[in-house]
Amino acid sequence: MKITPVSKTLSEVLRGHFLKIPRFQRPYDWDRDNLTEFWNDLKDRSDPEYFMGSLVVFADKKEKNLLLIVDGQQRITTITIMLSIIRDKLADYSEFGPSEAINELIESRGLDNKKRFVLEHDPPDRYMQSAIQSKRTDDSIIPDGPQQESISAAHRFLQNALQQHLKSEYESRKTDIVSYLKHLRDCILQMHFISIELDNEDDAYIIFETLNTRGKDLRVSDLLKNHFMRLMTPSVKSLDLAKDDWHYIIENLNSVTTSIDPDSFLLHYWLSRQSSVSKAKLFSSFKKSIKKTNAKAWLSDIKDASSIYIKCVAPNEVTFSKQEKQIQESLNAIRIFGVAQAAPLMLAIMTQYNKQTISMKTTRAAFELIEKFTFQFNALTQSRGGGGVSNMYAKLAQTTMSCRDSQEFANLLGDMKEKFTERIPDRTEFSVPFSRLTYRTNYTRERNLVKYVLIKIAKHYGMPNVIDSSLLTIEHILPQSKGEETNDEFDYGAIGNLLLVGEKLNGKLGDKEFSKKKELFSTNNHVYLDDFLKAATTWNDQSIADRGVELAEVGYKQIWNLQREP
Repeated sequence: MKITPVSKTLSEVLRGHFLKIPRFQRPYDWDRDNLTEFWNDLKDRSDPEYFMGSLVVFADKKEKNLLLIVDGQQRITTITIMLSIIRDKLADYSEFGPSEAINELIESRGLDNKKRFVLEHDPPDRYMQSAIQSKRTDDSIIPDGPQQESISAAHRFLQNALQQHLKSEYESRKTDIVSYLKHLRDCILQMHFISIELDNEDDAYIIFETLNTRGKDLRVSDLLKNHFMRLMTPSVKSLDLAKDDWHYIIENLNSVTTSIDPDSFLLHYWLSRQSSVSKAKLFSSFKKSIKKTNAKAWLSDIKDASSIYIKCVAPNEVTFSKQEKQIQESLNAIRIFGVAQAAPLMLAIMTQYNKQTISMKTTRAAFELIEKFTFQFNALTQSRGGGGVSNMYAKLAQTTMSCRDSQEFANLLGDMKEKFTERIPDRTEFSVPFSRLTYRTNYTRERNLVKYVLIKIAKHYGMPNVIDSSLLTIEHILPQSKGEETNDEFDYGAIGNLLLVGEKLNGKLGDKEFSKKKELFSTNNHVYLDDFLKAATTWNDQSIADRGVELAEVGYKQIWNLQREP
């Protein structure tokens, strides 16, 4: 590997060269902290020369004056945005000569004498070009996707930071403002880099794996993308299937309301198929397995898995059939519990279901089993179990992926039930935290969990699945205002004092006495009373505690009992 380091100013880098951000690079993603550090370094400098770190590049084989950036793309992109802002600001003050001179560092002419941008992306980023780099910016273009949104946010931040600085330091003194803008320009152009020039593209992929860009560590997803790009070079210049597939994966994971961390997905994907591994060793494990001969198949499988993973961890944002509603409900319950450890097993089960290796009935039973276990082990007793539980899920996932038909998976389901049963809490460990589940208007942390529990209880006592539970509200049988916050089973916000009712009925109940409320409960078709409430004639804090214990007993023996068939 031939590496040639040369000290260069930014002006020397930009003049006579075109820069391209290659396909293996991750998107631009400098955040507010990175931009604040950059602006603070720049705005008050008296000495225009300062060091900006290394810039690792390699020359394009076909185009002699084209350099492809391996390390430094975040800084070069930010600098280009800043130069564009200074260019436009100088033009606002009728400094057209200096403005045009800066523009020649942003948009120059190639060897064929045609205009082109000095900094380009592969493939081209139309928003960066039209809304920022172009001298005649197009304000109608809207950023599309995470990279363009980050570029737009950086442009707004730096534009506002410069405007505020000019206003506070120079008010409306044109001469001083123009002088400062030129000073800022000089500071940027005299930034020093150690330009490390590589001999070939293969070396670039290797260097990329070992470097961190300034302010942002490389992630597993960045390194894996680089690995795929290295192994899957496009056969046709305009058709880059590898990059398109990777873009699809990342955009797919970002498409849900709460974006899914790509590294977490890749970890759970690996655990569902290969072996237990830490996040620190994840990329090296991928790299050992993915070779030039199988890279296409791996990438295709990861792409398919990204959509299946979304169904598992964001079930309310995808479409399930009516017949799959119970599967969706179990997945949503596990999401409420916040159990990431189970994701590899969930991904494996859903993958086999999508392949029709296992039946809907068996799939439904598997997810209901995971739901019952995670409710007791994680949501209720808040056990975490460390690596032992994570390894259990991973091994079950890998065995699931090896199942050839529904019968093999049905046999595995028995093993899964046995392993879960070994870890669930005993009767007392279940009852105490269950009877202390609390929801008050000033304590809403457990609201979703409490509503989930009340729905399960209502269904146990006859509420049909067809009722839309989103239309039901949580009613406090004894009004919250009349009780103390004891944070135990006697609390007026505790599960023993809670019931699901329709929105219309909730408005009628108000602060009525228990006897009046009981009458309304009993005559409403959409209120499903448990045995304790049916028998009650009076209601007080002891009633709340006693009902909480009785509901816990029903929950432990029947609703969340792992041995009961769905």
